[in-house]
Amino acid sequence: MRTASIFLKKKLNIDIAHFLDNSQIHYLKKVMKIKHDEKFYTFDGNGLRALCILTSDSKLKVLAINQEEREYHRCVIIPLLKKARFEYALQKCVELGVNNIVAYISYKARDKYDFSKELTRLNRYKEIIKSAFLQSENYYLPDIEISEFLFDIDFENFKNPIFLDQNVTSNLKGNENVDAIIVGGEFGYHKKEIEFLEKQKNIRSFRISSNILRVETAPIVALAKLNY
Repeated sequence: MRTASIFLKKKLNIDIAHFLDNSQIHYLKKVMKIKHDEKFYTFDGNGLRALCILTSDSKLKVLAINQEEREYHRCVIIPLLKKARFEYALQKCVELGVNNIVAYISYKARDKYDFSKELTRLNRYKEIIKSAFLQSENYYLPDIEISEFLFDIDFENFKNPIFLDQNVTSNLKGNENVDAIIVGGEFGYHKKEIEFLEKQKNIRSFRISSNILRVETAPIVALAKLNY
């Protein structure tokens, strides 16, 4: 049976009883249904996984700690989509070990999305990411941010960014050195977006399939090729 997992942003030491606050106690007992002396994993989102038990109503005891180095260092830059499709993309990218996610409004779909409204959904997106992080027992919790357009993203932060483009001939291979994957909108890249991307330093373009993939499928395929 799968061991229950929780996210706990707390410095944990082995063989020391840690007092929990009311919200943490409620989450463990009421949401996760964890009972006294039942073993469960605690993740801090920064590479630590601790095997713990509840020893009383308000105490947690650490039995063992495992610290993992970050295995993947890739950001996914994806356009905002309708609710179910976008949330699916978030979940799958987290399961595949993405480092962080940047969402943006595709310039061809700029009349369909309101940037200020999307910012109000950021906390919901973070909760979806956290849930996928725990479900997949990922040691590192990815972050997410929202930029208004592709033009607003600072590509100086990346050394080897690529953008996925069905119209190029170079196929993405698993041995490519990539730290950022850019995915175009559901109506394709706008001319201004292509011009902007081609002006960036060290940026390359690849295709990942001879078939036309949906926006939420493309980053999953790219991550699977690069990470596995």
